[in-house]
Amino acid sequence: MQTIFRRTTGLIVFLWMVTVSLSTAHAAVLQSGIHGMTWGGHADSYPRLEKVREAGDVSYYADRKMGYHAVGQPVSAVIYGFYRDQLFAAYIKLSSPNQAYYLKKHFSTEYGSAKVTAVDSSAQTIYRWGDEKVKIKLKVNEAGDEIKLGIYYQPLSTELNQAQAEDGPSDEIGPSLSNDKTDKSIPLF
Repeated sequence: MQTIFRRTTGLIVFLWMVTVSLSTAHAAVLQSGIHGMTWGGHADSYPRLEKVREAGDVSYYADRKMGYHAVGQPVSAVIYGFYRDQLFAAYIKLSSPNQAYYLKKHFSTEYGSAKVTAVDSSAQTIYRWGDEKVKIKLKVNEAGDEIKLGIYYQPLSTELNQAQAEDGPSDEIGPSLSNDKTDKSIPLF
C-alpha cells in the first residue's frame, strides 16, 4: 500500500514538473528572440534582411524572401526594428480579425490575461502582455480593419524613447513587402 502511494505521488510530481517545464519552455520562445534572430543581435548578423527605413538610431529591416502565416492566412508584413544596430522589436501587420483572435488566445495562454485598453475616439482596442524581457502589444482598429502586433525586447526598448519604439515603421513600407517573397511561408510563432 505504501509503495502504491509513493508511486502515485511520484507520478503526480513528475507530471507536474513536466507540465511546468513545458509551459515555461513554450513561453520562453520569445524570450531569446524572434524568427531565428536573437534580441540584441546585430543587423549585419542577418544577411537576409534588407533595410527599408532609417530614423536616427533606429533602422527597420524586412526579410523579403520569407513569408509568415497565422491561422492558415499570410500576414501582411513583418518589419524588424534595430536600435543602435541591435534587434529590439518586431512589428507585424496582420491580415484578418481571425488572426487577431488566434493571437489573443495564444498570448493569453502564454502570458496570462491581457491588459486591455479601449480608445473610443479611434475605435481601437489595445491588448498588452509581457514580462521582464518581452512586451507584446496587439492593436485592433475595428473602424479601419487595421491590426498590428508589436513585440518589444524590454532592455533595449526602454532605452529608446517609448513613443518612437512603439510607433514602429510607417505604413508606407508595409504593403509592398509581399512583392518579392518566395513560396516559403512558415508559422508566425
